Amino acid sequence: MAIVPSFVKPYFLVLALFLCFVPSFCLDRIVRESDICSKHANAWNCKIILNTIPGVSTDGADLNSLSLYLISSANVNAFDTITYISNLIKNTTDSQLIQRYASCSIDYNNVLLTLTHAKDSYKAGNFRDMNNDGWTIVTKVKDCDYKAPDASSPLNNQYLEDVAIIIMILADFLAGKYFVI
Repeated sequence: MAIVPSFVKPYFLVLALFLCFVPSFCLDRIVRESDICSKHANAWNCKIILNTIPGVSTDGADLNSLSLYLISSANVNAFDTITYISNLIKNTTDSQLIQRYASCSIDYNNVLLTLTHAKDSYKAGNFRDMNNDGWTIVTKVKDCDYKAPDASSPLNNQYLEDVAIIIMILADFLAGKYFVI
């Protein structure tokens, strides 16, 4: 019978524990709409947004897939808004309105850059930066709201603000701040 040095046994124990727990970290983590929206300042808007994504309201969604989906969705929304603002600028003669819309366009260009950074942060596993990027998006969108000429502004910045808050919540889930299945 071979004699195993005593220092080897603890390593086998650590290796065995590691192999038992690593697969659970590699599995998809499912997050439910109610888990996300309960942390959102506007739960109703959150629910509406998440219900547009197939399966989220009934089965929940893979945290990773949902994060990338919402970052991409926010990117499309921001790009569409920049296009819309450009058309508004072309079709108005009011110089003050042109200036306000141009300023909003700059805000939304910053949003696009921030969304690219949020995606890069996600891929790098830097969820704190991903959360901060969400906050930057909220700030830029609100800046545009303040620059809008009046309450009947044709810009609808609320959607992007709500999506950015959801991205922040997902970043917290990814960072382990909240527990998911």
